[in-house]
Amino acid sequence: MTTNVYDSKTGVMATDSRWSHMFGSRILYADDLAYSKIELYKSSAFMFAGDGEMIQSWKDWISSSPTDASAMPGYDGVRVCVVDIPSKAVRFKQPQDITKDGGYFAGSGSMHAYLCWSVNGDAKQAVTSASLSDPFSGGVVRHIDLNDMSGNLDHGPVTKQRIDDVRTAVLERGMVMTIAHNAAPFPLSKLAANDVEVANVRDAIARGEISPAAPCDGMYTEWTEEQKTELKGVLADIFGWQS
Repeated sequence: MTTNVYDSKTGVMATDSRWSHMFGSRILYADDLAYSKIELYKSSAFMFAGDGEMIQSWKDWISSSPTDASAMPGYDGVRVCVVDIPSKAVRFKQPQDITKDGGYFAGSGSMHAYLCWSVNGDAKQAVTSASLSDPFSGGVVRHIDLNDMSGNLDHGPVTKQRIDDVRTAVLERGMVMTIAHNAAPFPLSKLAANDVEVANVRDAIARGEISPAAPCDGMYTEWTEEQKTELKGVLADIFGWQS
């Protein structure tokens, strides 16, 4: 899955950097990827989870400065939290796994992250803590401080990173872990040589049939019409067009 945290009291947004695909009782993943689950647009910050291709579609659409909603990507398979940078206020969120005391937590690592944050009040440390306990979260913590815009998101050459770069990284240095047994992960390249199931997953990713993801429970829940209308209203205000 993933771990997303937004602390509205401090204005810090943080996520793990693991992109993965679960099959059976195993997970194929790659960590420390530069492709961020956070997208910035002028005075707004978007924090995503869900299907990688859908997240890419949303990031492309946002960066195009759309003049209306006609080409807006689909909703299914993606979860988003939208924050106004100057005020640090959350303008839109689908139901987060945990929302408490100004903190917003989503993904399989949300409870671990909340328990850490409730003691330390540090969004980045919360994601790190979740990664130690949740097999679906991991890697370097990608973060942004909305007060001074410091962090380690898409700066410099990292801006060229796309979901296809994630797919390439998974194929080149992906690891396969059996979740139930808490076993040590093995390189995809070695397992695929002798494991038909792993080889089939590798080939499906290479063909673009499977997208690396930052999975969360909410990505499998259908959006309500009220949620769609609410998000369109927020986006209309952000981009300056009629909802």
